[in-house]
Amino acid sequence: MSDKIYIGIDNKRIEAKGEVLESLLQAQAEAQAEQSRIEAEQQAKANAKQSAMNKLKALGLTDNEIEGLMG
Repeated sequence: MSDKIYIGIDNKRIEAKGEVLESLLQAQAEAQAEQSRIEAEQQAKANAKQSAMNKLKALGLTDNEIEGLMG
């Protein structure tokens, strides 16, 4: 990794190394994984809603009727 990570301690800028660096990188990886999980969950919900709307249209419901059902 070419980018250095710095932390502030007592108003001093110090390069993160060793366990501190590993901890910061682990927290960053966990945050990125959580964001990816949230995005995938949102996409799955959107896909399910669109699928339901398509099925209701196939049954002959209008867009207004579908909106009334789905709120």
